[in-house]
Amino acid sequence: MKNKRKIFVLLALLPFIIGTIGYSECEARITDALYAALSLYFTNKASDGYNIMVEFARWTAPLVTATAILSVIKNMWQAMKYRLDLIGGKKTAAVYTDDNIKFYEGIGTKVIYPGDSFKNYTQYHIIMFSSDKKTFEFYKEHKFTLSNKKVYIGIRDIEGSLLKKIPDAVVFDINNMIASGLWKKLGMWKGGKEKLDIVIYGSSNLAGGIVSTGLQMNIFSLNQHINYHFITDNKLYRIRHKNLQLMNSDKLEYYSTDDENIWEIIENADKVIVADEVKAELLQTIILSANNSKVYYYSPEDGDMGSYIEYRKPVPFGRYKDVFTEENILREKLTEKAKALHNYYESICNTGKKWEDLSGFLRASNISAADFGNILADLNKDEMELAELEHIRWCRFYFLNYYKYGEVRNDAKRIHNDLVQFDELSLEEQEKDLDAVRVLKKLVKEN
Repeated sequence: MKNKRKIFVLLALLPFIIGTIGYSECEARITDALYAALSLYFTNKASDGYNIMVEFARWTAPLVTATAILSVIKNMWQAMKYRLDLIGGKKTAAVYTDDNIKFYEGIGTKVIYPGDSFKNYTQYHIIMFSSDKKTFEFYKEHKFTLSNKKVYIGIRDIEGSLLKKIPDAVVFDINNMIASGLWKKLGMWKGGKEKLDIVIYGSSNLAGGIVSTGLQMNIFSLNQHINYHFITDNKLYRIRHKNLQLMNSDKLEYYSTDDENIWEIIENADKVIVADEVKAELLQTIILSANNSKVYYYSPEDGDMGSYIEYRKPVPFGRYKDVFTEENILREKLTEKAKALHNYYESICNTGKKWEDLSGFLRASNISAADFGNILADLNKDEMELAELEHIRWCRFYFLNYYKYGEVRNDAKRIHNDLVQFDELSLEEQEKDLDAVRVLKKLVKEN
């Protein structure tokens, strides 16, 4: 953004610089040369001096002036149009992005898309450029103006648990948002099957997000045995999660895309998820190989190649219209549940921390628990089993966010003493999980 402005300023000054040099070579005084070059921007030839440089400046300077005038008119018209588009909105939002993304607003919400041009007059400011670098550059540039406003920052590259706290902003992970929508669509906990083989194929951050989110959501029975087969050429996910423990009979296994065994695994899988936008030949091969399973493939926009395949009807996921919704990004209802859960824990622990004081990690922890409450409410289990399932989810959340077990808790080093099996917890901690389940079920009923 700043580089574009610098280039524009340089191009705008070029006729002035060249014109000044040209008039100086015509033996004009420097002050006269400066004045004569400046006058060319207004089609006023203040000197009879002539050479090739003067001629160049004479034609290009008025073009700069005309471009500037048209730009001002365009900006004024666009600003007026933005204002008109927001009329009548109970909520107004500006979505800053360089992607072809539309925010699917709720009833009474009006949205504008000003690109990288900041608009101060909307209630909500949603920043989600194609890279986290661009996103945070925009936030940094407008940080002062954004203070005390409702700001939502979408990330794709950096994991939210590793970010420092960003004042006056809510961070949402776009990949995890896509992944959560997928697993809710699949609803593994509703299928009645406890032994499952699930293939996730992909090397993108989204593929890792699908694995992590699935591990936290697909917890529905103490007798379950889910094998996650992660086919990826990205070794970094495995390196980061080398200390991951699943706390039950589930397994996470890794394969490279050139491993000959993957086609047999795909053939026998219950579900196959293609997390990358792959070439047609690869998608067709996966569909043909998946004899016993439905294939779900990432496709952000309608009209993709997979939508024309009739055989076995592969199912797209991650469509913008399903992902970038008001509820998914603002998460107001889910956040209220998470706040209520935090208030419950606060009533027990008395740390003196309000929701606003929590780190991004602890907020995410409460939000993850609140979201899992919807799954717990669907399960016909006794409360003790539900408490154990919730403890497994809690452990996985901490492991996936790079905690490990230690006898003495140390959050600075990401060590926690409760990362143990449920029956190894003290009775007091087990009772906390039981109460948490009751609170979560109550919150689901109330909403």
